[in-house]
Amino acid sequence: MAWVMLAGLLCVGAVVVTAISTEGDATPATAPIAQALDWQAALGLREPWRLWTCAWVHWSAAHLAVNLAGGAVVAFVGWRARLPAAAAAAWCVAWPLTQVLMAAIDPGRLVAAMPHYGGSSGVLHAGVVVLGLTLAWPLARARPSLPVPPSRVDTGFAATRASAIEPSRITEGPWAMTEMGAHTAQAVSTLDQPPPHVVEERPLRERWIGVAIVAGTLAKVLLEAPWDLAPRPSAALGIAVAPIAHACGLAAGLLAWAGMRLLGRAGR
Repeated sequence: MAWVMLAGLLCVGAVVVTAISTEGDATPATAPIAQALDWQAALGLREPWRLWTCAWVHWSAAHLAVNLAGGAVVAFVGWRARLPAAAAAAWCVAWPLTQVLMAAIDPGRLVAAMPHYGGSSGVLHAGVVVLGLTLAWPLARARPSLPVPPSRVDTGFAATRASAIEPSRITEGPWAMTEMGAHTAQAVSTLDQPPPHVVEERPLRERWIGVAIVAGTLAKVLLEAPWDLAPRPSAALGIAVAPIAHACGLAAGLLAWAGMRLLGRAGR
């Protein structure tokens, strides 16, 4: 549920900011709230709230609709895959880290190519990578071990001939206090308990789906040639798409996921 709640925060925030940006005669590009919340390459990291709020700023209705659909898909797949809280934490860290990585790029070139940035696409790419890596990595999910019952209970009583010839009554009444009754009761209770240290691994099918998600996202980002830094005009969205944000989102997701893995291992 942490994963779904984070996706909900991303989508609901985008809807609220867009609704405020389009009040009256304002447009998303000229609205004061968009100017206060978007990420600007010239500012770098000087106004840190923009590292989060820029994901809520969208420049057109089509831009918002596409990102809302992407957020819904990422939330649903993560919920169906029962992603752990660590995956949600990694995505949360990757959210501002996406813009931090953009700020690390040559500021002169980036200011000239993309002075303003807004949208959820970079953060969504980070979430997709975290989702894919969590599914693909052969991470076992261990269930709590149950206490192992003692091998023998010394009751101080010896088995009688009556207890030996009446096995149906060994675990009830006074027969339960005999030595044979204790052994049988232990055997019955042990059969109902799962073995200790039960480990549950992700099915192979889920892991291959994770590999496909990561490989497909990587191929998409490479085909967009993000190293040019220049946004790509999109007639369908009515805006210029920023491939560099997608690439930084992919890198941020990878770094955040790896960091959470290392922290988890150190904690264990």
